[in-house]
Amino acid sequence: MAVIFTPAEARAFDKGQLATVADFPDVDIVAKEVEIREWLERACGVNFVSTVHSDEVHDGEDSNYLQLDWPLITVVTAISVDGIAFAGGSLNATDYGEGLAIDPVLPIITRRSGIFESGWSNVMVTYTAGHATTPALVKRAALMLVVNELPAQNAPWQADSFEAGGTSYSWQRGDGYRGVWSSIPDVQKAINMYTQRMPGVA
Repeated sequence: MAVIFTPAEARAFDKGQLATVADFPDVDIVAKEVEIREWLERACGVNFVSTVHSDEVHDGEDSNYLQLDWPLITVVTAISVDGIAFAGGSLNATDYGEGLAIDPVLPIITRRSGIFESGWSNVMVTYTAGHATTPALVKRAALMLVVNELPAQNAPWQADSFEAGGTSYSWQRGDGYRGVWSSIPDVQKAINMYTQRMPGVA
């Protein structure tokens, strides 16, 4: 499975906050990478590493196109409609008579010959989607998150800044309200630049 950053990259980042293996074992950094990657991908609506989506279920609408859940589709490896699998040229993106047309950006595939018959959850698709290489800004954002979140903090998690002596806190949203997903400016910048969330998708 591809990752946005490795334990070695996390240990070397910034001021070396995670350099001590005894305090921050590889297993903890690996688990945090999964959490951060899933969060960034949900916030942006796109995979930042090449990802296989197996048996994704959709409703057929008697149309020749189908909107999938994830954009930047690179290959479709299996489709079935009402339990009947597509075969041969029907999955071939270079077969211009019978195959599939794959949108290079949007999460849309189109049958060049035929339709996706109408039905509830009757279409099942397996495909690979996402960035072939994680964008540098997104990788930096993920590393900023891991060195900020993995070490134990004395301040409440909601605090954006604080004074230890005066015990004063300032607060900032980072829950996705009005598109603000992080109080860290570089993380928010990466999300703003690489978001591919479809309109109306929560």
